[in-house]
Amino acid sequence: MGSAHSSRGILSPAPRAYCESNSDPFYGSGAAAPPPTLRKVETNEEKMYRKFRQQPLVPIGCAATAYFLISGIRSFQKRDPVRSQKMMKYRVAAQFVTLICFIGYLGVERLDFRVAPMYQDAKKGQKEDDRN
Repeated sequence: MGSAHSSRGILSPAPRAYCESNSDPFYGSGAAAPPPTLRKVETNEEKMYRKFRQQPLVPIGCAATAYFLISGIRSFQKRDPVRSQKMMKYRVAAQFVTLICFIGYLGVERLDFRVAPMYQDAKKGQKEDDRN
């Protein structure tokens, strides 16, 4: 972020608005900015544990889906078409429930189902301005 491309392809200092600290040698010294805070990198195991704690129904649904899939494949191998079809139907249902749980955890209240939200907001602003 400290430099930008110029028209000749040579790196030059970024404009003052884009500089992150006040103590820049190109623009004079100001108050020394504190060093950036470093975040601890989360390992895969820590992330998986955190996600399982936050969204417990999603991994349970994934396990149920895997169970019905494996059971259906075994029934197919044993030449039991009725049980195989039943397990595949249960697998689809488990996938659907898992997806609904995932969407529920995502937060339906944060989703915006409007077709053109920026356009609709602008129209609402125009109507309010016309009233005033």
